[in-house]
Amino acid sequence: VMSPAWSPDGRRIAYVSFENRRPAIYLQDLGSGRRELLASFPGINGSPAFSPDGARLALTLSKDGSPDIYSLNLLSRELIRLTDHYAIDTEPSWSPDGRSIIFTSDRGGSPQIYRMSASGGGAERISVDGDYNGRASYSPDGRSIAMVTRINGSFRIAVLDTGRGITRLLSAGDLDESPSFAPNGSMVIYATIHGGRGVLAAAGIEGGGSQRLSQDSGQVREPAWSPYMR
Repeated sequence: VMSPAWSPDGRRIAYVSFENRRPAIYLQDLGSGRRELLASFPGINGSPAFSPDGARLALTLSKDGSPDIYSLNLLSRELIRLTDHYAIDTEPSWSPDGRSIIFTSDRGGSPQIYRMSASGGGAERISVDGDYNGRASYSPDGRSIAMVTRINGSFRIAVLDTGRGITRLLSAGDLDESPSFAPNGSMVIYATIHGGRGVLAAAGIEGGGSQRLSQDSGQVREPAWSPYMR
């Protein structure tokens, strides 16, 4: 089980399960434990992401060829293809106002962050620095984007100011991944390696270094910070 994504009201989680030896996306109600199969097409079923109103889910499917971004209406179950490119399009994330989606694509030769309308259409590249940028997500105010960037062969967590186009590094590990904003936007939680195993760490957006979170055993990956609970 991987790639957890919270619904905006904090009552449901979408995730990818390999329980039947192939990827499938499920939606689970946290209160009752009841879950529902959303996508189990041939090929890739991955990277679920809720829209800000909780009505739609962006996801990556390869059922029609190369991996592309789709939008699934959770009420009607209408599935709309948003990208149609021979490259790999994956890891969608909605803007806080629901008007646009950012995603990772190698259509320019290396993985970079692109932005398109939530209804699909043309996409523009928004990451500038580095030969690898991926796994991006918006801050709650929509002014910045947390992402994984590659620096001299090491994967670090960075924040891109979308207005000024300035990228700042938040982490200093060799294999940092899966950044997730706190609900108030002040911190980013991410996965890193310490002592040969996967642990969680958090870093403040305004600097001050990062801090590992206590963990006694096991491997931890792909954190997802919950929304404010009501």
